[in-house]
Amino acid sequence: MLIVLIFSVLHRCKPQVSDVDVKAKVESALGSNPNVIVGVKRGKVTLSGIVATEEEKRNLTAAAKEADPQNVKDVIDDLTVAELPQDSVTNDIELTDQLQEVIKSHPSLNGQVKDGVITMSGSMKQQDVQELKVRLEELRAKQLDMSSVKVN
Repeated sequence: MLIVLIFSVLHRCKPQVSDVDVKAKVESALGSNPNVIVGVKRGKVTLSGIVATEEEKRNLTAAAKEADPQNVKDVIDDLTVAELPQDSVTNDIELTDQLQEVIKSHPSLNGQVKDGVITMSGSMKQQDVQELKVRLEELRAKQLDMSSVKVN
């Protein structure tokens, strides 16, 4: 009985991982996919957005589960399979101008455009990530790479 009590107390003392940490792990595991939004609440991960194929949908869901198996309690798949828009901005100069307009309120961020791909670097606050990501996705670049952005 004493052993059960000790185990129970030790189990409750186990440090809890925040949803922010779980989200960061899931986003890292999914790679840079500007059409997928990750949400986490109490360890339940929600994937939403548009993907090109059922296979991509399955792969993203599996990657989210495997990102942090101890702390991802469930993955809710709200992904839609649809043809992704192919009318991305035709030249880097136009896309760079649009990018600068989006990030002007984030002085600690930098963005570069090459061959229709936006690569972000610098740092930003966690609470600003989702809104910025949505605004960058609206630019319809071929790809969005935010892997070098440090989130505070």
